[in-house]
Amino acid sequence: MTKPVKATAVTTTPTTSSTQRMTSRVRVRVGGAIERILARAPWIRTPWFGSTIVVGVALVARAPGYVRQLFDSDEAAIATMGMVLSRGGVLYRDVIDRKPPMAPFVYAASFLLTGTRDLRPLHLVAALGLGASAVVLAYGARRVAGASAGWWAAGLLIAGATAMRAVDAQAANFAHLALLPACGAIVAARTGTRRSAVLAGVLVGIATLTRQTWVIGVVPAAYAAWWWGGRRPGRAILVLCCTVATVASVAIVVPVAAFWHWTFAGNGSVLALGESQTIFERGAPVIEVFLLANIATCWLVAKRGWHRDDLDLWLWLATGLAAFLAGFRFFGHYWFQVLPPMCLLAGLGVAACPKSLRRMLVVVVLAPACAAWVLAFSPRLEARPKIRALANYARVHTKPGDLVTVWGAVPEVYWLSGRAPGGGLVTTDFVVGRTAGRRDGPARRRDATPGALASFLESLRADPPKLFLDTSTAGTRHYDHYPLTFIPAVAAFVHANYRRVATVRGVTVYELRHRRA
Repeated sequence: MTKPVKATAVTTTPTTSSTQRMTSRVRVRVGGAIERILARAPWIRTPWFGSTIVVGVALVARAPGYVRQLFDSDEAAIATMGMVLSRGGVLYRDVIDRKPPMAPFVYAASFLLTGTRDLRPLHLVAALGLGASAVVLAYGARRVAGASAGWWAAGLLIAGATAMRAVDAQAANFAHLALLPACGAIVAARTGTRRSAVLAGVLVGIATLTRQTWVIGVVPAAYAAWWWGGRRPGRAILVLCCTVATVASVAIVVPVAAFWHWTFAGNGSVLALGESQTIFERGAPVIEVFLLANIATCWLVAKRGWHRDDLDLWLWLATGLAAFLAGFRFFGHYWFQVLPPMCLLAGLGVAACPKSLRRMLVVVVLAPACAAWVLAFSPRLEARPKIRALANYARVHTKPGDLVTVWGAVPEVYWLSGRAPGGGLVTTDFVVGRTAGRRDGPARRRDATPGALASFLESLRADPPKLFLDTSTAGTRHYDHYPLTFIPAVAAFVHANYRRVATVRGVTVYELRHRRA
């Protein structure tokens, strides 16, 4: 009975040993092949080759944006501003939104260069920005922890920026366009030289002019410049002064008082912390999805642990979380202010992981990103038939120079029709106080932007639009809570100067009775 057992034992050992030897030979041969390739093509080791790979991956990650134009109504709002600017209009006077000016000027430049209002070139710009941001983070991580940390920081940023809903991941809005200067500010501030402190301040200013919440990034940037610059207070002061000077330079292209009002002073209602009873209901799903999609990044941040030299990155992360939570609006693309410091910390944490664990983490990182990428090719576009019908009506019944006013939150009509907004506002939310994430109704009146109604009426009276489209009668995007009578002065203006001529998909269309001399 014992002989078969012994025979089995004898035959198993050589088999296991031979498998190990075979595996070892394969590894040696593969390693030798790689070394021969690197010897024949040393350029593979160069930074520019790695940067090309990273940018190429980012371009692929944004591929859904090359076949579809509109992912987010924010894109339509920016496109409306860019359209007016490309025709010689003045921001915050001829076209107004409660946002900083950099994104509209980028859109205007694209429209002028391409001769169209196509948004796909903007999606390409956002893709290149994502790739460049990943390269910058890779450089910052590589300086501290080597090449592996750099690759991981870059990959985690691209994957994290892709593993979102299409409306957040594939659009080209304020958060996406602010990503590159924001990443540049982080890395530059950590370099520690006088020049890098100046550059960090300028980049924080550019990021602020693209998305205003990045203004709080001046705190960690100043600290990083001080800490890595030999604890010299002058480095922090340089960051602060250059940030202020960059933001103030906007006076060259837009009215500075109007810019300050619409970008900062008039945004108090957006940052209000009211209606706390719906915070969990609205915030929990967005936070859960982000954490699940970036579980590997979160784990690597924890693996990195506490290092005194990372305090600036933790401050960046804390300010990003503050910007995400401000106003409890919980939009997915708000995470773009959290991702850069988070991915940089995670890249630094890779050094503590064995290679076998890293291979498993690659799968954990890629799975949600790939799933989101596939789904992004068929996003759900709200009310598209109705919006297109309105835009077509406006285009057919007006001339290119005519103005059209939409009572509602449908800036897509302006972009699709090619008609500038009468009254200047890209959306009348600023007049009625409607704010995303808040319950609609009369209570919103207190959230109206100060001065918005006066500016709206003054512009309407000075240059009345040919058409006035009232989307409240169709309940488009909950505007049934905000009929014209919600603002009596606007209702009086419309009834005194317009006549009802049509109904398009439930939207009431008014036409100007006569043009004023």
